[in-house]
Amino acid sequence: MKRLLLVLIFTVGSTSLLFFSTLLLTVTATKSAASVGFASPISASAVNYQPYSAVPQVLAAFSDAEIKDADARPTIIDNFLNRYKSPFKGLGQFITDTADKYQIPYSMIPAISQCESNVGKVIPPDSFNAWGYGIYGDTVLRFNNWFEAIDRVSRGLREDYYSQGLDTPQKIMTKYTPSSNGSWAQCVEKALLELQ
Repeated sequence: MKRLLLVLIFTVGSTSLLFFSTLLLTVTATKSAASVGFASPISASAVNYQPYSAVPQVLAAFSDAEIKDADARPTIIDNFLNRYKSPFKGLGQFITDTADKYQIPYSMIPAISQCESNVGKVIPPDSFNAWGYGIYGDTVLRFNNWFEAIDRVSRGLREDYYSQGLDTPQKIMTKYTPSSNGSWAQCVEKALLELQ
C-alpha cells in the first residue's frame, strides 16, 4: 500500500493524491470499523467527492420561534440617561415596562424629561418630578421616588393625552404646555429622534 502511495505522489500530482488518499482512508476506515463490529459511519457508496467544492455541514436548524431579538429599548434609554448624567439613569427597563403597561411610546418619558428638567437635573427640591407634570406656579406635584413618578406621569400621558387623541408632541403641547411657541414640541421631537 505504501508503495502504491509513493507511485501516486510522483506520477499523478498532489490534487489526485489528496483525492485517492482520502478515498483510501475512508474505505480502510469503513472496513476496519466493520471488522471490529462497529457500524460504518459512511458507506462507500454514500461517499460523494467533489474535489473543487466544499459543502458546509448543516449542524442545526432553527425555526423563527427559536430566534428572538433582544429588546434594545431599555439599553437605548439607559444610554440616553447616562449620556446626560440623569439622576434616574439605570431605569431604562422600568421606563420601558411602564410605557408598555400604559401603551405609550417608550421614549416619551425620557424625551419630556429632557425638555422639562434636563433629564431630572433641574427640578423642584425633593419632588422627583422631572416632567413638569402638575407644576403650576407655586403648586408642585411631588413623588416619593423615581419609580412612582415615572408610573404616575406615564399613566397621566395615557389617560389625559393619548386616550384623547393627543398623540404627537405638537398635539400634546396644546394641553401640556399651551403657552409654548412650539419650542417644547421641537425639543421633544429632537429627543425622540435621539432615542430611536
